[in-house]
Amino acid sequence: MLIVCFMCLTGSSVLLVRYFNPPFSMFMVRESNFFQKKIDYSWAPISNMGENIVLSIVATEDSNFCNHLGVDIKEIYKVVTKGEKRGASTITQQLAKNLFLWPERSFLRKVVELYFTLLIEIIIPKRRILEIYLNTVETSLLTFGVARASERYYNKPLNKLTKEQAIRIALTLPNPKARSPKKLNPYLVERISRLKKDIEILKKGDRSSCFL
Repeated sequence: MLIVCFMCLTGSSVLLVRYFNPPFSMFMVRESNFFQKKIDYSWAPISNMGENIVLSIVATEDSNFCNHLGVDIKEIYKVVTKGEKRGASTITQQLAKNLFLWPERSFLRKVVELYFTLLIEIIIPKRRILEIYLNTVETSLLTFGVARASERYYNKPLNKLTKEQAIRIALTLPNPKARSPKKLNPYLVERISRLKKDIEILKKGDRSSCFL
């Protein structure tokens, strides 16, 4: 009975965000100490973002986004076997953690994360998954969404960002409290030219067909 109730509750929660923009995420609740601190959060439809920021973040965070079901086995294999210094979490996994889950490193937490990841992939179209992620991802201290980052760092709307500006924002996402698009370390600056090539590759074939 408890399992059925859990599945109904979680399924309805995911279904709601398919059709309605979430007013907050669990990550926002934690970071703001249950909204005792003010958060900077506003919504931008993906159709108004422009392709530079969308492609930059997919190329940086999850280049196989269109071709997996929430878990990227190829990236996990690279991390485990080749020791690559990058996370293997997909955009869908990051969204599941940020939107629904509590901060804890445990086997149970990982199982629930996987459950939510698959649920999101089953219920929500890829383009909508990406739209929710782009609007709820942390981009600076108590600041959420790439639209706020664009206004904060470049004083312009997302669809006016240059390719390099968009890439710089994307490169801050793994550690937005410590990184600024205008003050990237030399290693990240070197990645910009490589990511420009990755973006052109991403635009070809079916690797961006689910969101462009």
